[in-house]
Amino acid sequence: IVHGKGLGSKNREPVLKGRVRAWLARRAEVLAYCEPPEAQGGSGALLVLLKG
Repeated sequence: IVHGKGLGSKNREPVLKGRVRAWLARRAEVLAYCEPPEAQGGSGALLVLLKG
């Protein structure tokens, strides 16, 4: 998931990053998620492992 780093947000603080993580934490179909290496998006993205 690419949510961006929030550099265009007010005060350059990320908005979507926290909301996406909170949403993923509530989803039963999500087994795990983590921040990828910088070359794959770093703090502007998440790798998600889904059930199934």
